[in-house]
Amino acid sequence: MSPTIKSKPEIAILPTRKDGRLLTRGFISLLGVSFFGAANDNILKQLLILMVAAGGLWENRMGAGSIGFVSLVLALPFIFLSGYAGQVADKFSKRDVILWVKIAEVPIAIFALCGLFFGSFWLSLFALFLLAVQSSFYGPAKFGIIPDVVQSDQLSHANGLINAISNVAIILGSLVAGPLADLYYPTIQAPSEMQVTAFPDSTLEIAEYAPGETADDKSSGATLIPDPSHPPRRLPIGLALLGVSMVGLIAAYRMPKLTAVDPELKFSGDFLGPHLQTFKDSNRPLLVVMFCWSGFYLIGQLALLLLADLKEPLGVNNTAITNLIGLLAISIVVGSCTVAYMSGKTIRPYFSLAGAIGMTICFATMGLAPLNYTLLAVLVFLVGIFAGFYIVPLQALLQFLSPSDERGRFFGTANALSFVFISAAGLIYIALSRLGLPPEKIPLVCAALAAAGSFVGMVELNRITAAQKDTIEST
Repeated sequence: MSPTIKSKPEIAILPTRKDGRLLTRGFISLLGVSFFGAANDNILKQLLILMVAAGGLWENRMGAGSIGFVSLVLALPFIFLSGYAGQVADKFSKRDVILWVKIAEVPIAIFALCGLFFGSFWLSLFALFLLAVQSSFYGPAKFGIIPDVVQSDQLSHANGLINAISNVAIILGSLVAGPLADLYYPTIQAPSEMQVTAFPDSTLEIAEYAPGETADDKSSGATLIPDPSHPPRRLPIGLALLGVSMVGLIAAYRMPKLTAVDPELKFSGDFLGPHLQTFKDSNRPLLVVMFCWSGFYLIGQLALLLLADLKEPLGVNNTAITNLIGLLAISIVVGSCTVAYMSGKTIRPYFSLAGAIGMTICFATMGLAPLNYTLLAVLVFLVGIFAGFYIVPLQALLQFLSPSDERGRFFGTANALSFVFISAAGLIYIALSRLGLPPEKIPLVCAALAAAGSFVGMVELNRITAAQKDTIEST
């Protein structure tokens, strides 16, 4: 029968599966695949975001809020393809699906290398779209395979470790993307009352100043212009993408073979149908967890987008901004590992509620306090800690509560829903930018969303615990 949530999920003990350990060959290989896949996605995505942000090579190429459009390009394939990806993950061996998508990543990386080398924004953006298509087929197989390669009483530990290793990859990807972006398009702060000539192939327009007018009169922060003493180097970042994709492919080859859970499954051509069926088959607790899990990505995406747009208000370079993103990832690792350790062999949903409240307070402080790099770094670190507390219990619950023979399709739907929220973040960011809201005030929007999530989570957890008994168990 399907698993149900009982009244005190914080002391839930999961059923133990005697065969297997946490650090099996399959799980170690999955960690490697997750690490290199997250690193590659983040390097290219972060470069494009930095290049369309204020002071970038392709600044506002698609109008105000161009960062939001890049986010949409990354998110849309997940929305439209995750339903098919979930079916593929159930019909075929999840190990084979992971291997196929890692093979596809190599030619995509070559395509990205060409786009970046020739300085083509549209080719580089299309390469990001192809990476998103590839990743949309990876997600359901990745999350669905975890219960197949670890003990069922170690799901909290496994998810904490998967989140940690993915965020380590984001850290390194971000730290690499910043310096590579500075090599790709080096910039300096514009001297006041001075005309500066851009690189011949740059599309950046340099503002003209009236006598006595300075950059501070044009903007609240420093104006960034091309650095004439450092010509752009376009090959290193493309080679980095190609190298990381090939190492990830080697990790995928090391995964042990697994059988398909539903080889007779008939594919549905209706991309909405499988998602609607999943919603229909899910009970209320499962739907609550799914929407709370997906809502995290709305807030998280807004936070990542606004950090890139703070480059000019803070008067810093790409490396300084990606250091903030790396710091965020480090703190998510710390939060994820801490909550996994504190959970032990249990799933504790109330940790998620504490995480949502903590993020609310941090974002509100970020939006109300004067813009300062050091204070921003401290608040970013705290947001990551609370984010780890929020996401790990929800992810473990999703895996435990989803039916084992439909787990791939279920995570296809959960993946699609999370990217609907990511797309919503892109649209919200575009709208806020075009309404004239400065990026340093967007954390207040994040705080409002986190507060709403905290309220909904508190109400639903109380409803669940009032209606059920003592543990999460299979009945």
